[in-house]
Amino acid sequence: MDLDIKKHYPKDWIVLQNRVAECFRGMSLDEKRLFIMATPLARTTKISSNDPIFISSSDFSKECGIDLSTAYTALENASERLFTRFFGYTTAEGDRVKMRWLNKVIYKAGQGGSELYFTDEVLLLLREFDALNPYTKYKKEVVLRLKKDYSLDFYHLAKKHQTMGGFQISLDELFEQLGLPESYQDLSNLKKRVLNPSLDEITANTDIDLTYENVKRGRSVVGFKFMVKEKPKPKVITPGRDPNTLDMFFKMTDAQVTTYSSKLAHLPEFSYLATGNESYEVLASKIAKMLKDEEQQKIFVNALKTLGFKF
Repeated sequence: MDLDIKKHYPKDWIVLQNRVAECFRGMSLDEKRLFIMATPLARTTKISSNDPIFISSSDFSKECGIDLSTAYTALENASERLFTRFFGYTTAEGDRVKMRWLNKVIYKAGQGGSELYFTDEVLLLLREFDALNPYTKYKKEVVLRLKKDYSLDFYHLAKKHQTMGGFQISLDELFEQLGLPESYQDLSNLKKRVLNPSLDEITANTDIDLTYENVKRGRSVVGFKFMVKEKPKPKVITPGRDPNTLDMFFKMTDAQVTTYSSKLAHLPEFSYLATGNESYEVLASKIAKMLKDEEQQKIFVNALKTLGFKF
């Protein structure tokens, strides 16, 4: 397969044909995470179905913000479940196509990770982006922050329709696209368990604000209208700004983020950010993401000053 890597987005971007992303239905959160991590590697290399994509447990832990001991089992289970998945789509000519995502998966116990072998047809789908194959793109680190079961699906839908300011979807379409169980037919349950947690998490942790309102026919709710609003771009301060008066985003280099997130993770005052028995490495990874966030960054200003960070 002749692939010009220069024409494609780099590995820190997720770029998916819309018909591919809409096949997420029924996948667990860890399966989606695994797929999200693997697709940029498939997209930016010249591998075929005979070549593996290796995802280590340590990378899975770091990028998804979960404890390493949890990541081993989560990655193995996600690999096995992803191998059983298949999806379908209808071509412009009306042909119905079904295919597997993977033709082989190997969990490398000695290396602590999984080798994924995508089928050649799936590899093609992951590399074609044009007017006939519309696609949606977003930063990998943004989407991997999401922890709720359906947040990733709503985020993709929101980014897909962002230029139009939002989208409207019927209840039937929502259930079909997200693969929701029958228990969510109760509207109050749907809002409490799916809509509100997902949209709150997206608004709190990504580059967009996502809200919704009911669409009614008479007195009955028949769907929802979602409003997508891009957050203002963070302002970057100049070196030498007094950290006691910081009211805007300050930029850190990747090296600074790595160094200071590790130092901050060992400070007792930030132990509350850890979940359960998370290691310092996992907490440092979590803090690193927070240091890149306009609002969350502010809680570390005084500590960074004490640690010697130069604003």
